[in-house]
Amino acid sequence: MPCIAALGPESTFSALAARIYAEEIGGSHTAKLYPTIGKVFAAVGPDCEYGLFPIETMTEGYVSIVLDLLVHSRFNIVHEMLLPVQFSLVANCLEIEEIKKIYAQFVTQGQCEIFLDSLSNTDVVTTQSNGISLEQVRKGIRNEAALVPFFSVKEGDFPLIIENINDYSNNQTRFIVIHKEPAVYLPSRTYKTSLLIFESVDKPGVLSSILTAFSSRQINMVSIMSRPTKEMLGRYHFFIDIEGHIQEDHIRAALQEIEKENSVKMLGSYPKAAQPLDIERYTSITDQRPGRSKTSLTPTPFAMDAARPSVFVVSGNGPYENTRQALTKIDLSPARGKKVLLKPNAGRDVEPQKGITTHPQVVAAAIDAFQAAGADVAVGESPITGVKTLDALDRCGIKAVADERNCPLIDMDARRYSPLRIPDGVAIDILKLCREVLEYDIIVSIPVMKTHMHTGVTLSVKNMKGCLWRRSKVDLHMVPEMPDHKERTLNIAIADMSSVLRPHLSIIDGTIGMEGLGPSAGTPVELGVVIIGVEPFATDAVACELMGISAGDIPHLRLASERGYGIIDLDKISVAPDNWQDL
Repeated sequence: MPCIAALGPESTFSALAARIYAEEIGGSHTAKLYPTIGKVFAAVGPDCEYGLFPIETMTEGYVSIVLDLLVHSRFNIVHEMLLPVQFSLVANCLEIEEIKKIYAQFVTQGQCEIFLDSLSNTDVVTTQSNGISLEQVRKGIRNEAALVPFFSVKEGDFPLIIENINDYSNNQTRFIVIHKEPAVYLPSRTYKTSLLIFESVDKPGVLSSILTAFSSRQINMVSIMSRPTKEMLGRYHFFIDIEGHIQEDHIRAALQEIEKENSVKMLGSYPKAAQPLDIERYTSITDQRPGRSKTSLTPTPFAMDAARPSVFVVSGNGPYENTRQALTKIDLSPARGKKVLLKPNAGRDVEPQKGITTHPQVVAAAIDAFQAAGADVAVGESPITGVKTLDALDRCGIKAVADERNCPLIDMDARRYSPLRIPDGVAIDILKLCREVLEYDIIVSIPVMKTHMHTGVTLSVKNMKGCLWRRSKVDLHMVPEMPDHKERTLNIAIADMSSVLRPHLSIIDGTIGMEGLGPSAGTPVELGVVIIGVEPFATDAVACELMGISAGDIPHLRLASERGYGIIDLDKISVAPDNWQDL
């Protein structure tokens, strides 16, 4: 039976890539796995028709051993594929703090450094493959863990599973396939060509002349990598990837010029991989990952006039009474028998009264109101990187009021994330959402009235960014700028987020707000109001007006409104009482 040689064992990304390639070429090919890359190379020809290798990772660069083996290879590169790479932590304990030892393959360690650095009192044991790491933790030794490919485990395999612990969420690996015959050339396809160039003469300007041969003919060089010849110190050969096929005239002309002073070895011309593969198409295991059964929030159950939403402003009675009075304006009966998650702003480990976190008495009033309505209420948060959720909730006083009411506190970073796709996304197309958010029927955003140095304000719409899983909140700040858009990509990304992730009810805490260099370094302002509304954009627009800011000047609110997600025009919002602007 025809075979594809690849690095094993079965639970590796190489094994998955080999199965994918077998499907792509059809026929009866099967993957045959070997323990080392050297044995994979040796198997091509005698035992297997094809060989598949990881040649480049997004975070670690080229795989040196593969480059060195290609020097003496008599085969052709005939295919490349880009495989998304995500890792999970699996552990034989319930809490991450209980882990004493982690098994991790040497390349995997480099791709998950930030996660590993966040752990304390934990030994990392280096292994030769992800499969070996998984085998070690499957021995069931208490408090031991491993970093493994996400598809190698499913829910229930281990007491603790934390997904997507990569330093970079868009992590991927490039694989190549070698074969004794070159790939068939089809002029309609886009190709890459890989070359190995040996310096024939050691003199200044050799590399410059090679580069000029390509650039003068408008040939795009994708990459260049030097490796020692291992024959003499200071002597190197160059691995070069260029766009195009060896049969194209301008490429042949460039190589003829280079060969005047150098030796050139053709490694192969092959179809260029345009984008990463969709792994979910090839493995049924991903369908068993948690969170797949529900992929978006449900519409709000609370009554609302979509054409003219109502917003209520209450003041003068302190944070608890203001909130209870405001909640009487909303019919909470749809919450009976439902799971309600209150999402305050407790993203930093600070004391109350600073205007940085939601006032605990506002949260207390919300708990009481929803419990009285017959709901199952919890308070959840995912704070900024480096802050522990329960510490932040304790410091700001929310833990105390929740404990008094037997209201659970949810650390939304303690478990896995669920992917939330954004069909109309401009800057982003998927979110990593704390899984608990999708397990609740109703989400109530309870932010503080604050200015924000990057987004203008942070109110009920932006407060939902705190529902994103762990460090993925930072990802929205790292989206590359988009030349065709005048707004910062952070604001575009928040508008994207608001298309699928917005609260069912908004309670804006204006007891003590913040102006100036918010969200944490500004000046506290005692305003003494609570603002409530079912439509979050309208609620935020009223809060903006009380802050002396036009909602139209807040990019994420304006962009979302222009897309039709909500209303920020005060002339189209019913606000009570009539004299609310006096506040």
